[in-house]
Amino acid sequence: MPQPTTVTRRTVLSMAAAIPLFHGATKLSVAAADADPAAGVVKASDFGFDPEDSTAALTAALASDADVVVIDNVGQDWITGPLWINRDDITVILEDGVTVRGKAAAFPDRRDGIWRIHGRRNVKLIGYGATCVMNKPEYTGEWRANVRMGTSENVTVEGLVLRGAPGDGIITGSGSKNITVRNVVCDDNKRNAISIIYADGLLIEGSAFINTEGTLPEAGIDLEPDTAEQLIKDVVIRDCVFAGNRTYSFEINLMRYRPHSTPASVLVERCYMGPTGDAVVHVQPGAQGPASGSVVFRDCVFDAGDSAGTVNLYGLRGYDGLRATFDRVAFTALRDTPRTDPFVKVWSGLVTVLPEYGNTGFTDCVVLGDLDGPFLAGMEGAGDPMLSNVTGTLWAIRPQQPIVETTGAAQDVDLDVRPISGAATVVVTSDRRWVRAGEAATVTVRRLGDDLAAPLALHYDLSGDARHRVDYDGLPGVAVIPPGHRAVAIPVRARDTAAAAPRELTLTLRPLPGTIVAGRDAVTLRVAGRPDTEETP
Repeated sequence: MPQPTTVTRRTVLSMAAAIPLFHGATKLSVAAADADPAAGVVKASDFGFDPEDSTAALTAALASDADVVVIDNVGQDWITGPLWINRDDITVILEDGVTVRGKAAAFPDRRDGIWRIHGRRNVKLIGYGATCVMNKPEYTGEWRANVRMGTSENVTVEGLVLRGAPGDGIITGSGSKNITVRNVVCDDNKRNAISIIYADGLLIEGSAFINTEGTLPEAGIDLEPDTAEQLIKDVVIRDCVFAGNRTYSFEINLMRYRPHSTPASVLVERCYMGPTGDAVVHVQPGAQGPASGSVVFRDCVFDAGDSAGTVNLYGLRGYDGLRATFDRVAFTALRDTPRTDPFVKVWSGLVTVLPEYGNTGFTDCVVLGDLDGPFLAGMEGAGDPMLSNVTGTLWAIRPQQPIVETTGAAQDVDLDVRPISGAATVVVTSDRRWVRAGEAATVTVRRLGDDLAAPLALHYDLSGDARHRVDYDGLPGVAVIPPGHRAVAIPVRARDTAAAAPRELTLTLRPLPGTIVAGRDAVTLRVAGRPDTEETP
């Protein structure tokens, strides 16, 4: 595998840079007290608060019989060692403004983390406006996570900012089943923002995986089982942002898979993947035999920025094994001179050179960069490997021939390239201007004119005093109008934050590099944190 190059411009676009972080601002002395273990809800401060080490109080709260444990905002950080959730059917809520901070020298075991969830069912860890942070430089190696789970079922991690882990922001170990990660930010972690070792049903949505740096693979997400038997199954990742990561935005590495392995199934949709030092997306199948499966990217934006890499596909067998599919993906790069590096590199093998390699499809993808070279290159190893089974349709602002380049032979390679102007006129509307807690507005982006033949890829910002992920679900993101369609809908769902005053949210379209979008490009909504807010829309 090529070593990562230096990131010449650490790009964390407005989609990631605007992510709000919250901290407590007041100081409060909390006396120790006994909580009622039979209560349905308990506060952690009822079990005590020690500004130097609150591990005992937090552990006691988690060990109570309460269905809901609230880590309340006491005006200071909760300093703690590892916290084990040792029972089923529990909800842990971190209040807005709370910071749970890992205590220095309190994580001696490399498997340690602030939150440990093992052998459990029906666990929710929720913290809108709350942060869990560790001291990344304190430990060597690639271990210790903010949230570590395994052999657990029906676990939800929601609303938290997870920062500074010496290993991963989140790691799902063997036996992780029906896991949900929603409205989470994993920022400045050392190995990966999130590592998926095992997943039998995983939903990740509305989350940001940013600024990973310290030890390889340094990815926003790394789906990488340790054995041929571990599952990467029924994984859905949608409406997420990957930006500022040192080596990859997205990696799936199945090199330990064998022909008997359960087929991998991964769907990534409506995600922004930003520049890195190596590749935006890295896909690697099983290295020994045709381990089948699929990884599908749909309605995404792959932004190479001024870095060389975009998509690396290593050792996909020509006609069997893992297949990579790109549906309505926009490939873009912002640079001063035309791009000579291919957007997609298909390698004939990493461990073993394949006689036939490829097995990749493109459906109505959009090429927005100024290319001075091919879109896709076959990277042949020793022998005479053949690029095979690479097909589909591309829409390009500046079509460049040859669209595919390989020094070896090719068979069943057919990419239909169609020209587009990159210009569109649109209008942005909403079905309501007032969104109360629990309700959703539908923002519609509609293109005008008669030419609907090509897809239209869009990036939108979310601004205003309403906090994304906290007052409403989600982040700034991407939307794609399919070919033959006039419009795309973007839902905006208000959360119940108990806020007394409504807040404003403005959705604004931002043209991708190489495109021009004219017309009414923004709409403003008012988000009410309480369902019973009396102000008239």
